Amino acid sequence: MPFALVSVRQPFYGPTLGYSSLLGQFMKKVDEESGDGSGTFAPLEGVRILDFSSNMAGPFATMILAQLGADVIKVEAPSGDDARAWPPEVDGTGIAYRHMNAGKRGIVLDLGTESGRKAALTLAARSDVLLQSMRPGVAERIGIGEDAVRAVNPDILYYALNAFGAGPVGSGLPGYDPLVQAYTGIMMMNGHDGAPPVRCAPSVVDLGTGQWVAMGVLAAVLAKQRGQQIRGMETALVDTAFSLVAYQATAAKMSGKRPARAGSGNPIAAPYEVYPARDGNLMIAAPNQRLWERVAKVIGIEELVADPRFLTVADRSRNNAELTVEIGRALAGADVATWVGRLHDGGVPATPVAGLEEAVASEAALERGTFLELDGVPHVRLPWAVDGESVPFASPAPRLGEHTLEVLRECGVDEEEIRKIVGEGTASIAASRSVER
Repeated sequence: MPFALVSVRQPFYGPTLGYSSLLGQFMKKVDEESGDGSGTFAPLEGVRILDFSSNMAGPFATMILAQLGADVIKVEAPSGDDARAWPPEVDGTGIAYRHMNAGKRGIVLDLGTESGRKAALTLAARSDVLLQSMRPGVAERIGIGEDAVRAVNPDILYYALNAFGAGPVGSGLPGYDPLVQAYTGIMMMNGHDGAPPVRCAPSVVDLGTGQWVAMGVLAAVLAKQRGQQIRGMETALVDTAFSLVAYQATAAKMSGKRPARAGSGNPIAAPYEVYPARDGNLMIAAPNQRLWERVAKVIGIEELVADPRFLTVADRSRNNAELTVEIGRALAGADVATWVGRLHDGGVPATPVAGLEEAVASEAALERGTFLELDGVPHVRLPWAVDGESVPFASPAPRLGEHTLEVLRECGVDEEEIRKIVGEGTASIAASRSVER
C-alpha cells in the first residue's frame, strides 16, 4: 500500500496553487518519474561490493554505488540491521532502512559460526570491494579482517569505516553521529548563546561519511582502470565531522577560540539569518555590500547604510545583535509573503521558513522530481540529473535474507554447504524459503 504524504495546510511558494492542487500534481509527478531499474547510467556495472556495514553511514555509501550499477550484496546478521526497526515504518520496515538499502541484494550470514565465516570469505573471493563498519579489531577477531580477506582475494579493495580511527586513542571510542558531533565541537557551534548544545537534526556526519566512502570507492575503481592498484582505504566519522567545519576548525586551531554561536545565521556575514515578520519567519541572505544596500532600501532602513556600525560586512557581523533588532522592527509591519515578494522584486535572496511537511509538497520539489516511488514509498532521489533524467532506484531494499540462496549459489558455495549453513541457522530458513518461491 503506498505510503501517504502528510497533509498540508497552506501554500508554500505557490500563491496561485492551494496545497490540495499542488499535492495532486506532486504525486502525479512521482508516478510519472518513478524508476523501474531500467536506467542506462550504470558506470559501476560489473563491480561487486560486499557490504558488511549497518545503520546509516556505510549503507548510504553502498546505496549510492548500487544506483550507479554496482552489485551490492548486503550481509546482515540473523537479527538484521538495527535500522530495519527505526521508526517511522512502512509495512514493518523502517523508512530509513528502505532508503539506505535500495538497489541491493540482501543475504543473512552468522559470522559467529565457522560456516558463516567460510561463506563470507567465499563471497569476498568473488568481490571487487569489501566494506565493513565494525569497531577496529572486530573484523579481524571474527575472521574477515583485511589479511584474511586478502588471502583469498589479493586484488580486493578493503574499505574500513569506523568512528575515530584504528589508532590507540580512536579504536576505543564508540561512534554514533551525535557523539561525533558533540566530540568535534559541532553541537557547541549550533544554537544561541546561553542555550544547551544543539545537534544538527539531519545525521550530517553519517550521511557525509557515506558520501566520502562512495567517492573513495569510485576513485579507487578509476585508479584501478588506470593501472594504479589501491588495496586499502579507511574513513572515520571524526574525519568527516572536521571536514564539515574545516575553515572554522582552522580558525580555532590558530586562535584557540571557540566560534561564536549564531543561531540561524553565520558569524562572518550579516544580514544572513532568519528574521520574524508579522505572521511568521523568513530567511534573508545578504552577505555582501550590494545585497545589504538592497535590503535596506526594500524594508525602509536606508539610513542605516551610512551608520558606522553597519558600514562593512565585518562591521555588520560584529554588530549583528543591533542590526537584527533594526531589521526585526522594520519587518514587523507586514507578513512573510509580502516581504518575500518585495525582497525578490528588489533583487534580494529571501524565502519563507518552511516546515518539512510544506517543503516536500513545494513547487520546487515538484519541478525537480524530488521523489521517486519505490515499492509503494516515495523516496528522495539521488541529486543527479544525467542527460536531463533522474537516476532511478535499481530495486527496493531487500527483505531479510531475501537473496541468501541466490547469492551463495552464484558465488560457488556447494549445495551441501548451503544446507549446512541453513541448518545451523547461519542463514534465515524463512528468508531462504521465500527465495525458493
